[in-house]
Amino acid sequence: MTYTGRTLGVGLMRGKPFAFYLLCSRSFPRRRAIVRGNAVYIENLTKTDNPYVSYPVVRLLSEYAVITNGLQTDFIAQALEWESPKKALIHVLDALDYERDEYSTPRIAGIIGTDGKGWLGFAGKEEFWVRELELREGKAFVTATYNLGFTELEFPAFESAEELARKALELPFEKKVLAIGVMSDKKWKLALCNI
Repeated sequence: MTYTGRTLGVGLMRGKPFAFYLLCSRSFPRRRAIVRGNAVYIENLTKTDNPYVSYPVVRLLSEYAVITNGLQTDFIAQALEWESPKKALIHVLDALDYERDEYSTPRIAGIIGTDGKGWLGFAGKEEFWVRELELREGKAFVTATYNLGFTELEFPAFESAEELARKALELPFEKKVLAIGVMSDKKWKLALCNI
């Protein structure tokens, strides 16, 4: 199995846009996801000075859901108030760049719209891209902090956000901690799934 670190996917299932976030971790496996209002936060449960292991991971807006692996979540959500998803990703990821930890961890970010559109972005030490995606039925465009690049997966069918989070947790990657599923079904549906 491959170690991907944080994995993020956006896709379409039965005509409904969805996104998932899978947290895998070697260094900080004791973490949990908590919902506060229209946001989800990753909370670290191990004592550390590392500023990158607790962060806002999901922010739900009226037209968009933003999912990332760091504090860029809130900046992108704010930027969406005045610019397009593609420009919001480009500007925020370019400004913040990769995380200045011992692994030079890339920042990844995804946006799905209630209208069925999707975007993914990646800011690494030696790689930077933002893509506007044509979501395709039964598939997910996926990226991760490590060893995955940009790829498209056949995604197993699901009916609910809970099932989506469980399916994400079943992906064949190492050191899984938790998964989050977000889907649009007239309104946003959200679910958390811990190991």
